[in-house]
This record gives sequence, C-alpha cells and structure tokens, in this order.
Amino acid sequence: MKDYSADEIKAQLLDKKHEGEYHDPHLYGNMLEDSPAYSAIRKANLLVSQYRRDTLDDLDLLKPNTTKSKNLRRKIGYYLRFPGCGIFMYPFFNKEYLVPAGHVLKLRNEEGGYFLAGPGMHYINNMYVHSVGRPVPLDSGHIEHGDCAILFVDQGYIGFAMDRGQPVLLPPGLHQWKSDTLKFERNIDLQDHIIHIGPYTLLTVDEGYAAVTQNNGRQVVLPGGEVHLLDHKNWKFEKFMTMKIQTDNLERIQATSADNIIMNVTSTVNWRIVDVECAATLAAETMAISGRQKDTSADISKLREDVLKQAIASLSSFIASVNYSDSFHLAAAAQASASSAEGIPVSSAAQQTTQNSRDNPMFDVYRMKSAVEHANTVTRKYGIEIMSINIISANPCDANLTRALASGAVAAAEALQAETTARGKAKALKINAEAESGARKIQAEAEAEALKINAEAESKATLMKAEADMDAAKMLEQSEVAVELAKIRESAGALATNSKLFFAKEPDYMKNLFSVQ
Repeated sequence: MKDYSADEIKAQLLDKKHEGEYHDPHLYGNMLEDSPAYSAIRKANLLVSQYRRDTLDDLDLLKPNTTKSKNLRRKIGYYLRFPGCGIFMYPFFNKEYLVPAGHVLKLRNEEGGYFLAGPGMHYINNMYVHSVGRPVPLDSGHIEHGDCAILFVDQGYIGFAMDRGQPVLLPPGLHQWKSDTLKFERNIDLQDHIIHIGPYTLLTVDEGYAAVTQNNGRQVVLPGGEVHLLDHKNWKFEKFMTMKIQTDNLERIQATSADNIIMNVTSTVNWRIVDVECAATLAAETMAISGRQKDTSADISKLREDVLKQAIASLSSFIASVNYSDSFHLAAAAQASASSAEGIPVSSAAQQTTQNSRDNPMFDVYRMKSAVEHANTVTRKYGIEIMSINIISANPCDANLTRALASGAVAAAEALQAETTARGKAKALKINAEAESGARKIQAEAEAEALKINAEAESKATLMKAEADMDAAKMLEQSEVAVELAKIRESAGALATNSKLFFAKEPDYMKNLFSVQ
C-alpha cells in the first residue's frame, strides 16, 4: 500500500481536476493518522490500513433488494396460490427485514455462516436464514458478528487487535474484516505517558525528563520532548527521571566548629541530574527485586538520599574550618562602621577589622563554595551536580556559651566606640590648633605685604616729585624773568617769619633787595 507524504496529500486535495474525489482510496486514511501522536508508530511501520474503508458504501454488506410494494405483491400471490394456509406459510419460507439508515442487521444462513445486512429493505427466500438481535447502529464503535467485524477508531486512539498471536494496530477511521482469527481487543487512548499496546510500549517523555528503559538487560535512556516506541516485549520501561532543579531540606545536624563549639545547623541544598545515564546506572534504583515491572519505584528516593548524605558530609567539613566566635566581633565592627559613617575618624587597624568582619564566617558565600566543590567531587561520579548548599541557621547547643560570647562582643563594641570617640576629639583639637596657627601666619604675611606696598608707593612718589622739580628747573633756565621770580619767591620764603635787611657790596645788588614785614 502506498504511503503518502503530507505534501503529496495537500497537492492532491488542491488539484481541481480531482475536486470532490480522492486520488487514491487510501489517501483519506493517511490524513487521519498524519498526526504527531502516531509518528512513532508510523516510523515503526506498525499501522495496518488494509482493513480500512473510506466510506460506508465501501463496506461489504448485504445490499437491499426489495421494496414494501414488491413484498406486498409477493404476499398476495402467495395467498392466491395457497388459499387458506398461504397466510401462515409465507413468513415461514420468506424473510423480510427492514434495516434503518445508519444500522446493520446481523444474519445467519443455513450453513451457520455470518453476514451483515446494510440499510434498506431485504427479502430472503430461505427458511433457514434468521436474524440475530435487532439492527445495530454503525456508530456504536465495534460491531462483531461471528467472523464479521466493523470497527470505528476515533482520532487520538489506536485500535488494538490480535491475529494468531500477532498484534494488529488499526489507525483512525472505519474498518471492516471477515476473519476467523482476527479479534478486536480494545481502543487505546494515546494521551497517556505510558501506553502498553500488547508487546509494545509507547512512551511520551516531556521536556525536562528522561525515560530509563531496559532492552534485554541493556539500559537505554530516552530523551525528553519526544514520543518513543519500545517495539518488543523485552524492551521494558523502568522509570522517568527528572532533570529539573531539586531543592531539599537537610536534616538538622550537630557539627563542631574549628574553635570546638558544638552547633545546631539547619540548611538546604540545590541539585540536579546532569547525566541521566550515569545516574541511572550507578545510583538510581531501576529494577524491582520481585522482577515485576509494577513493583519498580517511580521516584528517585535512593538517589536523593545519596545526594543529601554527601551534602551533609561536606557541610560538616565546612563548619569544622570556621571559628564561630569570630562572628561575635561583628557587633564591634558594625559600631566602627557606623562611627565612620557619622564622620568620626577610625584608625586603620579598626578599619581593617571592620573589613575582615563584614560577613559572618558561617554565612560566607565564597568559603561555602569550597564545600560545594567538595560535594561535587563525589556526586559528579554518579551524574549529579550540587549547585549550592545554604545555611539557614547555626546556633551553639550551649545557650550559656552564646550569652558569654554575646557579652564579649558587646564589651568589645563599647570599648571600640570609646576609643573611636577619643581619637575623634584628639583629631578635632589638632585641627583647631592647626587652623589658629595658619590664621596668625596669614595675618603677619598680610601686614608685611602692606608695609612693602606702602614703601614702594612712597618711593615712587618721591621719585616722581624729584623728576617734576628737575623738569621745572630746566624750564626756569630757559627764561630769565622766571628765574628772577623764582629767586624772589625763595627769598620771600626764607624771610617769611623775620624782617631782615640785606646790603650788597655793589649797588647793582640793590635791585634785588626785597623787604618783607
């Protein structure tokens, strides 16, 4: 039988030359199972289409051969031929059946054979033929009458039948057969994840999961996001394994820190399966001791238990490397940090202490990575990756020890605060002294600069006056009258406060005599 591809089906359906009819009687059937639900079965070539019928007219049924008027004429002729007893003899030797539309009638003949009558009026001139029950609707799903059978398989189902010990898988559609050995078993819904079809097993594996199967003792892991067919009885499904991230609570444990403090620790672990084949082979329980498939556990409880034990061991190793008492210095460090934020200077030693104690060593993410790596060195050998181990709480078992450590932390914080305050005051006094000294220095420099500027100004003024006098003298030299007037003015200046008389040696000097009262 020819198997059509999806493109060929579309081409024939769109071909106007064949509009209203199919190019091949089996074409419509191929369309019915052209669905992802049937892909794995089709690839294995297990679908049997030889019994499929495209329409009701293709069914092998007894065709109607009469009408009510013909039957009436037969009865009248029979009554006339055998007056008196013809009315009793006719139904004994002649059979009339009316089969409604959409129904079939089960009949048996004189040889014990089985056959089905289709819709319409039927006349059978045989006293040994008789009907079995009433007409049966064709849409009842399955009609079986001796070696005759009619079957409707809905979309999304597979018809499962057996023929001499061999499974027969019937695709969606209308089927009819006449066989002494082919027996219909049931319609199988394809929506389930695990479907047993006789010796076959159909698996639908979601993304994020993997299916672990066993093929004659050899483990086969099937990936997710696909439908897989296990095509013989000894290829058995064992379990689904999730590849999603798992988060589990670790049981409360008691662990000893590096400073010998016994602590109660509560934590969680995040992990996932990265190598399903390795995990299924080395760690997960996949085979039931009883040998029965239904007794196989569907979860990964043993695998989970192994991961949690390893996580606890690595966490205990991490705690053993931590000094728990260091965490109580956080109060002092926090106080130092707060003082620095308020503008109070903190010594370099205190700043270093603040930096080193910023994180509680029990909750140090970077140091915890070493514990994760320690765990993964073991778990990766059986296909598991631990992503993180997270401590939720870690408290000493001894409450008195906790109070003592807390008191020491408070005292350390108070001492550090007092030291920080004293250092701040000293720093302030130093700043004030430096400010006053700087102010005096600036004032002295300003006064010196002022004196310098004044001296330079006076020098420049004297120089300018001398230059002016020199210029004036030069101008007087050029005029005798001006010279004489200058002499008179100077003489007047000299005699301003006294009356004096000057006599010259010669009479010519008398002209220069000037008396002032």
